[in-house]
Amino acid sequence: MNIREIEELSIPVTNLNASLRFYHEVFDLPIIDTADGAKIARLGKQVLRFMVVEHNEEPLHFSVEAKDSISALESHLANYGVEIKQPTINHKIMGRAAHSIVIADYDDNIITINTYRQKD
Repeated sequence: MNIREIEELSIPVTNLNASLRFYHEVFDLPIIDTADGAKIARLGKQVLRFMVVEHNEEPLHFSVEAKDSISALESHLANYGVEIKQPTINHKIMGRAAHSIVIADYDDNIITINTYRQKD
């Protein structure tokens, strides 16, 4: 078996409209209507599918890569009123120097935003 990438990630949400707005506005992801009437967000080649739940008892934790500078990310998040859950982390991910910001969506799903530096 030769797996290449994740195609779809299902995210538990309690309010579909608020979640669609968050992922579209904060991450600038296009929202797409599917043939079965669902709404999904496109993230590159991947799809974020939103599973509506009554209570989000098991929040998801995932990470994304941004091409923006860390200061641009912090400014963008502040403009949308998104709380940064912990100070920016400077570390290495798989040998690459990175800055990471941790945020949460409306349902406490944790999203780590990584931006990679060219040099240490």
